[in-house]
Amino acid sequence: MRWAILAIGMVLNWAAVMGQSVEPPRNLLRNSHFWFRTNGEVPDWWGTNAPELVREWTGCVSVEDSSPIQGTRALRLFNPQAGTALRWQSFAYVLPSGKPYTFSVYLRSERPDFPVTLGIGYDRRTTVLAQPVWRRFAFTATPQRGHWARGRLIVTVTIEQAGTIWLAAPQLEAGESPSDYTPLYAGDVLLPPRAQPLRAIVECDAYATESQFRLWCESNLSVPVTVRCRLGDNWLKPMGDATLPPNMRRFVPFSLAEVPIGTHVLTVETVTTQGEVVATTTDRLTKLTPPSSGAFVQVDRVRRHLVVNGAPFVVFAQGIHASPRDWWLSDIAAHGFNAVIPMVPTDPATWATTRAFMDEAHRRGLKVIAWLRPPGDQSAAAIADAIAETVAALRDHPAVIAWYLLDEPEGWWERDGRREEELLTVYRTAKQTDPYRPAQLNWYRWTDGKGGYGSLQASDFGSLDYYPFGRVENPMGQVADVLWRMNRDCRPLGKPVAFWQQMYGYDDAVREPTADEARAHTWLTLILGGRLIYWFVYKPMSHQLWRAMPSIAAEVQKLAALLTRPDAFERAVGREGALYYAVWDSGGATYLLAVNASYTPQRTPVFLRWLTGQDWRFLKPIATDGSATLRDGIAWAQLPPLGVGWWQLF
Repeated sequence: MRWAILAIGMVLNWAAVMGQSVEPPRNLLRNSHFWFRTNGEVPDWWGTNAPELVREWTGCVSVEDSSPIQGTRALRLFNPQAGTALRWQSFAYVLPSGKPYTFSVYLRSERPDFPVTLGIGYDRRTTVLAQPVWRRFAFTATPQRGHWARGRLIVTVTIEQAGTIWLAAPQLEAGESPSDYTPLYAGDVLLPPRAQPLRAIVECDAYATESQFRLWCESNLSVPVTVRCRLGDNWLKPMGDATLPPNMRRFVPFSLAEVPIGTHVLTVETVTTQGEVVATTTDRLTKLTPPSSGAFVQVDRVRRHLVVNGAPFVVFAQGIHASPRDWWLSDIAAHGFNAVIPMVPTDPATWATTRAFMDEAHRRGLKVIAWLRPPGDQSAAAIADAIAETVAALRDHPAVIAWYLLDEPEGWWERDGRREEELLTVYRTAKQTDPYRPAQLNWYRWTDGKGGYGSLQASDFGSLDYYPFGRVENPMGQVADVLWRMNRDCRPLGKPVAFWQQMYGYDDAVREPTADEARAHTWLTLILGGRLIYWFVYKPMSHQLWRAMPSIAAEVQKLAALLTRPDAFERAVGREGALYYAVWDSGGATYLLAVNASYTPQRTPVFLRWLTGQDWRFLKPIATDGSATLRDGIAWAQLPPLGVGWWQLF
């Protein structure tokens, strides 16, 4: 183990920590900024058993505006009893022992050479001498016993002498060296990775009639470079400016004329002005023969939305029961939906009726996601064949934009001897039958890192249904957590997220969501990255809920215009307490979107400076239920219960 003094001074210049601003955060401690204090002066996620040891406890803990790190607060600890160990500790996080960690913290004391003991876990400690000026101390160790509960880990700051110390900006990170402090908790922010010098992503999953494709490039290099790409030894022609300034992210277009039909490995290189290749990566590039009929639906792998016949499309779809009636479609279209999800049997005797219904949907401007209903008592091969035959029979219909292959297979697929891995056969058979549209499974259970039963390899979307309203105390918080996990897994794969939002309140559902809940749920889905919003099921009992759908749909259209512009890209997605937010660049401007996923008012910090690496002067409201102010690089969003906000940053 070792410790070191890393920084000295009363107030740190922001430039000293600017370098970490766009790095994914490494801090494993929540509320290290000490802003969240539900109970008076005690910060959430922190605490001590000292009240049982110190008889006169009043005034021993307080939070002050004296931190050396702008945008954070300092914690004051006063020990009135010499010889009593006042131990301040973090929450016990689910972190393994037996690995090296570095704990860093800024300390200041009321007198020189004040001994303070820093601890990682239960068995690794070091004592440092705090001074009347702020200093950052770092301590590296490999704990063998992180906590009394196996698999958990704490950090501690302990004083035994009588007197006062202040601490600020605590940070725990994996590894043997400290990085610049960030108030962002590593598990609560999704930022583009910076570990590799170059990331390059082909924008769409497939091309057919286009003359060019766009390559999304993220350069983490400190020098200007030129991007070039090749298939084997064949270089592709750039169709515009292919240079990237240092640390630049943007699209670079290349010609498809030289690309043969098929799926290829695309090699991407960056070259300096001296001709040196400084970074190389690969991606896949697929070119199809032009479709003879039906829609061509691509997946934008960068923004994770659909592209229908060349136009971006954010799905706002109404799910319907079997035996639909045509008048449903007029009602659905009049309430702002742009798609329907009908149940489509694989029985050939029903296909004429299905096609007629799709015709009516198309006539009303509604796209169709065909929810296929094969018999459940056959072999996996027979089910795959039945689905493929139905897809082949209906794939020429212009309204169909996606094939919904199977619903909730984790609940029934293994009956009759079917195996989980056979779901991949179902998916591949459908894709071979129609390579021009996405195909999906839908689940009711999400496994971190995998997706649903059968895995994300067997679906073009990460798709889930979850109907918690009336079942749990904080349904919006439950929904938010599921959406967070889904998007965390789907984002690096370039897969869209589809989410069935609850609209019903009978049978196995306790109640329908309120109109406010439905609106907040929709913003939450979009902010966290979902681009296919499904509603289950037509038609709600609540007149208020149904009357709210046109205004919710109108907000979706406005947000979709922002999120799908040709130059739009996501800079950050995060959560602070009950607030979920996203920062986007679009149309040459930067925007902050936020939703309060709780049933109480929230005033929450969004650490823009650390998220973007920029200092912002003010926020202009575009649409908000509350307000936001800027101070010390932090946007303070104040939103009512289930409130939303949209601001432009300047």
